[in-house]
Amino acid sequence: MQYYLSLLGFAAVDSVNLLAFAVIAGLWLTAAGRGGGFTPRAARFTGGAFCGIVLLSLVSVWVIGNNQEFVRSLFYNLWAMLVMGVVGLVITVLGLRRPAEAKEDSVEAPLTQTVLQRFGIMATGVSLGVIQSATSAPFAAGMVLISFAETPWWSKLLQILFFAVIAILPSTALIITLSRVDSSGVAAATRRIDRFLARGRVAGRMLTLVVGVALVLLATVRIVQLSGILA
Repeated sequence: MQYYLSLLGFAAVDSVNLLAFAVIAGLWLTAAGRGGGFTPRAARFTGGAFCGIVLLSLVSVWVIGNNQEFVRSLFYNLWAMLVMGVVGLVITVLGLRRPAEAKEDSVEAPLTQTVLQRFGIMATGVSLGVIQSATSAPFAAGMVLISFAETPWWSKLLQILFFAVIAILPSTALIITLSRVDSSGVAAATRRIDRFLARGRVAGRMLTLVVGVALVLLATVRIVQLSGILA
């Protein structure tokens, strides 16, 4: 049970994807101005993100699973722990930084007018799913957890699907919520989107800070332990 709670926690943290939220909001605002088509487009984008997460998860679990001894050895390597500590410090600094204020009309701008048009909605979702997860410490921790679990391959596959489903739940909830807004409530919903993204940025900073501090603490503990061993 503790194993699955840990996996759920990593997936929940990884699910806070502000870029995906901004793209979905942009799709909704664009559809509201043109008279519909939001739900299928947003669903294709989120489905693409799901496929991207699953694809990267399969590759990650396969690579880690076939190099378990090397991965374990990193936790006994002083230099590797120093690198982890530096990475944790960088992430902590990023979490402490206050982002510049965005323009009020920039909610629909991020990728809907450029990347989405160039590569297509689903391909963009796949790309963002891969990029966001590849740069996410909680995702990496979840993949290590799955890879090291003494379970058959079909169980690992189910765990990967579980992780990916949890990771897209907030985006799915946002799509369902926005799809129920009628034309008369566009202005009010837009203001709510602005507030939601603002709160999401705060939550993202807090989660980044927590991950950074956790990495620093883990690295510090291991460095002290390894220094004692080496002494």
